[in-house]
Amino acid sequence: MNIGAVLLACIISTILVTSLISHAFAVQLTAFLSPQANSAQPDLTAVRFLTLNYDPGSALAQQFNGKAEHVRFTLNGTAGGMSQLISTYNQAIATEKQSPVRFNNATLQYEGDLIGEPNQLLISYKVDLKPFMSNYVLQANGTQGSIIDLDWRSVSVNQPLIVDTPKYGKVNVNYPIGLFQITHPQLAQQLLNSPAAAIMQDPLFNFQAIGQSMDSWHFLFDPTGSIAGSAGLFNAPTGSRAVSVYALGESSLREGTFTETVKDASATIGGQSVGVHASTPPPSAQIQIPGFSRTEKTSTGEVALVTTQAPQGTVTATGGFPIQVLLVFGGMMGAVAIFVLVKSRK
Repeated sequence: MNIGAVLLACIISTILVTSLISHAFAVQLTAFLSPQANSAQPDLTAVRFLTLNYDPGSALAQQFNGKAEHVRFTLNGTAGGMSQLISTYNQAIATEKQSPVRFNNATLQYEGDLIGEPNQLLISYKVDLKPFMSNYVLQANGTQGSIIDLDWRSVSVNQPLIVDTPKYGKVNVNYPIGLFQITHPQLAQQLLNSPAAAIMQDPLFNFQAIGQSMDSWHFLFDPTGSIAGSAGLFNAPTGSRAVSVYALGESSLREGTFTETVKDASATIGGQSVGVHASTPPPSAQIQIPGFSRTEKTSTGEVALVTTQAPQGTVTATGGFPIQVLLVFGGMMGAVAIFVLVKSRK
């Protein structure tokens, strides 16, 4: 037995598992929307996994087998191209959703990993955007309470988002090809000149799956904040305890089944055929709103009507299991982690 080869395989597997599971445990959207504040800092996380399948002994196998590359950077405020990124995102919100919601500035964290094996290259992306958001309250303290816009959650930004980083220079953080362009530019060009170009330019910041009707989200009204607080899901501001929690991502008979999105293509690299497989985990999200809220459809989308307490006789949880909402993400993220590991071995 070749002890060195076994040891190398173990090291690569450890790096792979650590890297991909950290990406798998990313919820795509979390937001705390206070009607009183009309300002929030949601967390939007784009996750994608790619696999390039090649023949052992091919040029790509010789180039990548046994190698691990990691790209990491963080940008804050409006510098380094962030102002244009925010402007592009705001334009998408206004155009797609006709929503007054606006991002003002943001923090961007980018993580890209390439792990080479004898017959495949595994690539993972995690791009986290934390903007400062305003104007989501459409009406404050009206006869039915406050009205909150929920449509901004499901925007897809289709254009390239180019930022300028001190270490890597200009990076397209919205297209998968951006990682290849800064690490392996020659391979990037070959992929763009192949039928796999559509996968390589498929936007990471595509949250349309989170736009599923709010009827398909789990709901819990916690009048004291004690359940959500004990689960570590709710940080109430001073003077506010009641909270409405909406959670998306757990499959059930009522909410339906959520599956990953997969795409496949092929490319010719160095005269040899390469299979390109892309997968995006099932949608996962959580929105918290202080007070009691109920969702309602409008001519353009969906809103939340918020009051301080639930009207008498109102159903305060879906499915009859209030605690189930708080367990959604533990079970769901565990399932996603298993999904990632299975995908990485195919």
